[in-house]
Amino acid sequence: MEKKILLITLLLAVVVLASAASIILISSVTAQNTIPPFYGALTPYGWYGCPMCGGWWGRWYQPYPQYIVQRLDIQNVIERLEEYISRLGRFKISEVMEFTNNFYAIIIEEDTGMGAFELLVDPYSGVITPEPGPNMMWNLKYGMHNRMHNVWVPWWQVGPNSEMPISSEEAKEIAYSYLKSIYPTEDIEVEEPAKFYGYYTLDYELNGRIHGMLSVNGFTGEVWYHSWHREFIQEKELS
Repeated sequence: MEKKILLITLLLAVVVLASAASIILISSVTAQNTIPPFYGALTPYGWYGCPMCGGWWGRWYQPYPQYIVQRLDIQNVIERLEEYISRLGRFKISEVMEFTNNFYAIIIEEDTGMGAFELLVDPYSGVITPEPGPNMMWNLKYGMHNRMHNVWVPWWQVGPNSEMPISSEEAKEIAYSYLKSIYPTEDIEVEEPAKFYGYYTLDYELNGRIHGMLSVNGFTGEVWYHSWHREFIQEKELS
């Protein structure tokens, strides 16, 4: 009798171990064939990078992540951006630039023409994300600190005010001085800045070709270089 019980126990143990091994194998194969999700969680409203945070910047938008082997062209990206901003309110695309790592877009307010925020688009998946850096940290109206004390600005100046102590021309001079300290022997030309709530973003050329961009805080003069784009490919202005 004891031998029968021992035999049954051993058989049950073998079955349990075999089942566990099968589950692990299936999970491993599934994981290898599934592209990991982007930051955040999928909700009925799209991808959210910070579900607890208000404002457009918390949203990592892609209603159904599509992974495309072929790189997207700039017109396809513009269509995706137009669909995205149509869900947010009265905004329009000012320009789209294509870089090696991503597409970059400036979104402006329809009624004021003021720069609202900056977006990045993955060139293969088409996923749209808020641009990091000044767009999140210095944007007084649409950024992370629009409802709280902004560490870059005196408390009495916090708010979605388009007026800043540093003018567009002064921002150009600050950007030029910064770039000259990095490229002292190069021919540098800083283009007219895009004005946002709290800062400016400026493209620049090295020896006659667009090389990159940087932002200048409109209150402190702090410079934030956009290091995540890599090489410039093309651009298209829409408004």
